[in-house]
Amino acid sequence: MNELFNFFRELIPTQIQIVCGSVVSFIGSGLFNALGWNALVEFLVIAMVIDYFTGVLAAFKYKKKHPNAKSGGLNSKRGLLGILRKVCILSVVVFAHYLDYATGISAIHSVVVWFYIGNEGISIAENLDRAGVPIPEILRGKLDQLAHEKIERSDSNVSESKHQGNQP
Repeated sequence: MNELFNFFRELIPTQIQIVCGSVVSFIGSGLFNALGWNALVEFLVIAMVIDYFTGVLAAFKYKKKHPNAKSGGLNSKRGLLGILRKVCILSVVVFAHYLDYATGISAIHSVVVWFYIGNEGISIAENLDRAGVPIPEILRGKLDQLAHEKIERSDSNVSESKHQGNQP
């Protein structure tokens, strides 16, 4: 009988467990309401987690392949910036959710979330490619095309900013 009593006694949460549980519940409820949580947002969050871990894998593989490289490997600063980038993306999703709410249009949030899901999908494929995971050739071709377009856009942005900087 004493063993049964002790078993149930151990099920009672301690003070720290109650406080931690309350804090996590409060944060979770806030995020649930602020993000307009639905299956799309859940998919986006899962894609973000996968992207982060595939990025870590790619950095690890790069460092293993290039042990003397000073950049390109695992870097806590780059990892923190990646997390901050994802927080910013979620902030835009929150903004889109409240924009939907304010305008009465329920499409803005979905479009924004689909955009970021696509962005995360591209990033996951790039990370897997850098990590040496085989990806279909058609996807590799599209990634190369996107990379070249990105380089061209950044080059044109740099030349535009230099040109604008020379104007009085």
